[in-house]
Amino acid sequence: MSSFAYSLGIHPQDLFPTCLILFLGLVAGTIVISAIIWLIDYAVVSVLKSSGQGHSSTVHRASRARSPTSGRDLGEINGNGAAELSPGGGINARTRFSLPMAGSGHSLDRGMISHRSWWKLRSDIGRFQNHRSVLHGNLVRLLVLFHLPVTVFSCYQMTLPLASVGATSIVLAALSFTIFSVLLPLHLVIRVTFTTTNKLYDQMKTLLSLGPLYNHYRHGSQLFAVLFFLTNIALGITIGTGQKSGTAQAIVILVIEVVSAFVTSIWLPWGNGASMGLISFLVCVARIIAAVLMVILSQAVSVVVRGSYSRH
Repeated sequence: MSSFAYSLGIHPQDLFPTCLILFLGLVAGTIVISAIIWLIDYAVVSVLKSSGQGHSSTVHRASRARSPTSGRDLGEINGNGAAELSPGGGINARTRFSLPMAGSGHSLDRGMISHRSWWKLRSDIGRFQNHRSVLHGNLVRLLVLFHLPVTVFSCYQMTLPLASVGATSIVLAALSFTIFSVLLPLHLVIRVTFTTTNKLYDQMKTLLSLGPLYNHYRHGSQLFAVLFFLTNIALGITIGTGQKSGTAQAIVILVIEVVSAFVTSIWLPWGNGASMGLISFLVCVARIIAAVLMVILSQAVSVVVRGSYSRH
């Protein structure tokens, strides 16, 4: 880890703070951008709604102005809502027909504006709940991307001497490992576990908020994300805390890769038309080969590194 830090141009004790600052900075930026997008959407919808209400009131007034309810054209309207035409109108004076009363809700006007105005046909994405679901899904993506780096660097930070990093940094590393590496993934897995499969794949809000964990797996295999988090935790603890013995690290990593490949080959979480079986097998074989090479070369690499440090 120290060689990796120096290759980046930073001190080894700065690996964890740098990773955590990048992660939290991206989280804060995602929240701010989502809030701005929601405010813009809310303002646009409010403007369109107000203009649509003005258009509806104009149509309502125009339809009332054109409604034929004057006594000059259709005669007097009696108390029962029936109109009697005048004898000079060419129709029998006893001929009666019903007209809608003024207190009946203006059925004529209501029929003319029964169709919803175009401003009401807005997408569900304009609602705050869906914006919140999209934000939650983006935060889940960030957690998936940074889960392994945060785990590795937090575990490495806790193994450094107290005199070089300070107690505050070690406490923050422990909190980061507990919250971001264990508790948040556990919370997400529990939510996926206790949510029905139909709701996970059919309800839009659930798919937006939790979809990054399972949307590329077939129905019934949504818990395959557990293997991803467990593998990252095992690798992070091995890489972060096993700096004194490269050979032991390589052996544990090889075991982890073999178990992960075995579970993936049995589970096969992808759908029937995904064509991921061969690709997954080749990736697992490549990772196992890399782990075997690490076991073989770890001793030689350790000797070379120690020799370089002794010369300096």
